[in-house]
Amino acid sequence: MPRIPRPLLQLLARPPRLAPAVGPRPFLIGTVLQNTPLRLSRPQFLPLFAPPVGAPSPVLASLQQLRHAKMGHEYQPSQRVRKRRHGFLARKRSAGGRKILARRRAKGRKYLTH
Repeated sequence: MPRIPRPLLQLLARPPRLAPAVGPRPFLIGTVLQNTPLRLSRPQFLPLFAPPVGAPSPVLASLQQLRHAKMGHEYQPSQRVRKRRHGFLARKRSAGGRKILARRRAKGRKYLTH
């Protein structure tokens, strides 16, 4: 972890001095204030690990039951890739694959591979 210089630590330890606010509260993005008359005397650094205000605590969120989770889009079927990975020639190529074919023959499978 990088060392933070002492003057910067002292600057960050003090609370920011705010000018009187007129209008809506500022919208903070990192250290930038946008569309607001409110000015800070020094940049305000927001911790990256803090949850947003009003969000449920991580402990409560992990205890809640998750229903109807959205599935990913990882599986994009391809006949060529399927045959290369699980086909007869791929099984014959390795010792483990030949054992798979032998087990399926012994069991009496109609289809040995894809």
